[in-house]
Amino acid sequence: MKPFYEIALPHNDIIKGKLTMDIFAADLWSVFVGKAEQKYQEYQNPEVFFERTYMTYGLNNLIKTVENRLRKGEGNSVIQLQTPFGGGKTHSLIALYHKAKEWGAKVVVLDGTVFNPEETTLWGEIERQLTGKISELATKVSPGREKLANLLEKHTPLLILLDELLEYAVRAKGVKIGDTTLSVQVAPFLQELETTVSILDRAVLILTLPSSISERYESDNQILFQQLQKISGRTEKIHTPVKDEEISQVINKRLFERINEKESRKNIDEYIKYFEKENIISDISNYRDRFLRTFPFEPSVIDVLYHRWGSLPTFQRTRGVLRILAIVVNNLLRSDVPFIRLSDFDLSNEELRGELVKHVGSEYESVISADITSSDSASRKADNSLQKFSYLKMGTKISTTIFMYSFTGDQEKGPNLTELKINCSIPDIPSSLVVECLEELKKHSFYISDSGYFFTTKPNLNRIHLNKINNITDREIDDYELELIREIFRDKNSKLGSFKVYIWPSTHKDVPDNKDIKLIVMKESNENQCEEFV
Repeated sequence: MKPFYEIALPHNDIIKGKLTMDIFAADLWSVFVGKAEQKYQEYQNPEVFFERTYMTYGLNNLIKTVENRLRKGEGNSVIQLQTPFGGGKTHSLIALYHKAKEWGAKVVVLDGTVFNPEETTLWGEIERQLTGKISELATKVSPGREKLANLLEKHTPLLILLDELLEYAVRAKGVKIGDTTLSVQVAPFLQELETTVSILDRAVLILTLPSSISERYESDNQILFQQLQKISGRTEKIHTPVKDEEISQVINKRLFERINEKESRKNIDEYIKYFEKENIISDISNYRDRFLRTFPFEPSVIDVLYHRWGSLPTFQRTRGVLRILAIVVNNLLRSDVPFIRLSDFDLSNEELRGELVKHVGSEYESVISADITSSDSASRKADNSLQKFSYLKMGTKISTTIFMYSFTGDQEKGPNLTELKINCSIPDIPSSLVVECLEELKKHSFYISDSGYFFTTKPNLNRIHLNKINNITDREIDDYELELIREIFRDKNSKLGSFKVYIWPSTHKDVPDNKDIKLIVMKESNENQCEEFV
């Protein structure tokens, strides 16, 4: 089988290891002001952007809806994008920005994370971007529909991208206006803007709000969030620019220049024959179809990262998955793996480990070291226990897979045995070896839970047992041994007769020099001391 990178050719930045997180961090404002060009052409340059963008059903539908409105004055005028954290929202906004420019429309970009509410109002910024100055809307109070309409109708076709509105509204609470704050003006402004855009023939407002208040903000902003939701609740919502079944195509389009489907099928079929022989997978046809979509990644790689890790509060789904897989692909470019499984993740790689640990807690650094990566780890002991198969590093593969399955925002943790076999077994080697090695791993592991196949920071019984052993001193062991020996010779049924018993004498002075019959119990073998006693 060919190595995966001969079938799926990575983009140049992946090969060169340009893997900083911001390379995947789409920034609408940077594109708008032209700063993205300085570092990341893929966002600033429309040709490169769309070349590396997988056009999902949701994104296609969004672009067609906006184009229909801007060119023909038909369809929805106000659209709310409401996605999970890292769900492709900003990427969609950048796509609309480039398309609107292509259609000859004017674009206003309002990013709530950029503006200082003490210096800039949202309505004032609209006027500045459209006319180059702020005059008619130079007020801290929402200007009303008439003034907005007088301004906007002169600049159609017009696309307004209003991103991170809640972020701006929360910070505007610090700007005093009489007895209230600027934040109070945000809700009526939004209502006036939506109404104004809806009556214009060729104008579109795209609005973004987080999918839930718990995602980004404290509970005292719940009322503000609900107000904005209520106002925008009359608009069409596009919740999923990226559907779950499309995420693998989005990832592959971004990471790989091209994928040879014919060659990928050969690698997949080779493994599937083995899975059939070992009776590991029941629905082979469905598995093959999924694998062809996710190649060079085995399907569970996408499932675990996007759904399990993606459910963690700090994990940005699309961006986080891209970042981790970019590191993994770069790390495996000198390997011969035919495709990438969870067991191929090298947790000794500092960059990869850091990217994972920051979402689950730094305490897992010591867990990874003790059970997976150190020279005397549980994984290494399990590897070596297989003797002639030690070169497979099966213990390390299993523990790495278990680690990747261990974290989720839900209750379900850890892989089942089938999932372990899919990620760890190797053609021509019986999959029962996985089971055998798993048992060895459990014997030596300190942090795999006693109640399932998942890692925890709580020491398991192995660790507790070892800690107790390590806490026992040599003196305590000697004292206990001495007491056991004394107990034996205190036994009333002892048949020693008239023997006088001397236990662990240090020198001949500890044994009286008389004619009594004696039994001397030595602490250790010492011929010279025996002659001395005699």
